[in-house]
Amino acid sequence: MHELHADLSRPWTVDELPRKAGMSRSAFAALFKERTGETPLGYLTAWRMYRAKVLLRDTPLSVQEIAVRVGYDTGTALSRAFSKKEGVSPGAWRNLTHETTRRSSA
Repeated sequence: MHELHADLSRPWTVDELPRKAGMSRSAFAALFKERTGETPLGYLTAWRMYRAKVLLRDTPLSVQEIAVRVGYDTGTALSRAFSKKEGVSPGAWRNLTHETTRRSSA
């Protein structure tokens, strides 16, 4: 799991993670699910979405720049995944977050 956090932009595959851990794919998947409650790729997607939200909230980076930092090839790919998970586009999420922050500090 440390590898995921250390290199989020890497195009991780289902075969790479168990190999890095020195385990079989099935043993790795079972242990990972036991420890995190998620599949390895489900965890990776959730972590990427979390990091994207932090960058959207705390930086002026474009969606394309954020996409590359969190492991998506394009802003469009991030937007699709983000919209599917969050129900809104990254830009809309950023606007809503900033609007909420402005209202709560007023």
